[in-house]
Amino acid sequence: MTEPRTYSGRVRVTNPLTSAPAHVRRSVRQEIDESTGVGEVYMRSLIRSQLMAALTVMTTLLLSIGALPIVFLTFDSITDFTVAGVPLPWIVLGVVVYPALFFLGWLYLRQVERAEQDFTELVEPHRRDASA
Repeated sequence: MTEPRTYSGRVRVTNPLTSAPAHVRRSVRQEIDESTGVGEVYMRSLIRSQLMAALTVMTTLLLSIGALPIVFLTFDSITDFTVAGVPLPWIVLGVVVYPALFFLGWLYLRQVERAEQDFTELVEPHRRDASA
């Protein structure tokens, strides 16, 4: 019989077919395409920024134009006031409201497009370099 060998150091046994690099660097696009946790964070961030823009515009709409009926009911002097024979509430609801709605729509579109542009630059950084 032979004597058992003694080892002074620690030995690590691995399978060369299953060993993978410890850290694989992926692009943002790969993270999103593969639905990894990081990709989901990026998507949630985009959706959250779009939701915040929508909530901001909706709140502004409710507090300004949505409050007009309450203002007209509360202050009778406003409903009695006329401009060129037309009651002021008709002028406000028929003329003033539409530019305000247009502005809120433009503001929402601008905020959402900016968020999407920032997201696109994050996902495809080479597009930014090509346009410069």
